[in-house]
Amino acid sequence: NLNNTFENFKPMPGTKEALSAFKRVLTGPRFMLLCSGGVGNGKTHLCEAAAIELYKRGKYTRVMRMPEMLSTLRSAINNPEKSYDEILGNYCYAERLIVDDIGAGGSDNEFGDRILETIVIARYGRQLLTIMTTNREINLLPERVLSRFKDKTTSYLVVNEGKDYRELKGN
Repeated sequence: NLNNTFENFKPMPGTKEALSAFKRVLTGPRFMLLCSGGVGNGKTHLCEAAAIELYKRGKYTRVMRMPEMLSTLRSAINNPEKSYDEILGNYCYAERLIVDDIGAGGSDNEFGDRILETIVIARYGRQLLTIMTTNREINLLPERVLSRFKDKTTSYLVVNEGKDYRELKGN
């Protein structure tokens, strides 16, 4: 959504830290961000705003939802017309990657956690810009993933504590 810019984000109580972290990760030196929080509180808007901002700077960014990533990878398993390793490599080594909705649509299963761990470890080691969001309780993420996002020299780990914007529209 091209309207989902940082300028159009409507801050509410609990969203200020997330908004700030999304803006700061784009300028470095930290290159990883994991934003957790409830549904409907603007995490997807902030992902789209980050992608738009990077595009304005002439920087292509791969933007994905975790359920679609996993679906693409599952369809490549044992399919000679698709390369599982190439697809996974694209997620691991793209210069900039934004992944929304970790844990949504059943992506918090063993396969999903293994893929998440592979991607995060590869990207962390290469210091590649990585932004991820989740509705999951962060303590349920794989330990090796969480450890990298807790590294305060490379990463931001923030909780978006805002309320569901969709519920507020009805009031």
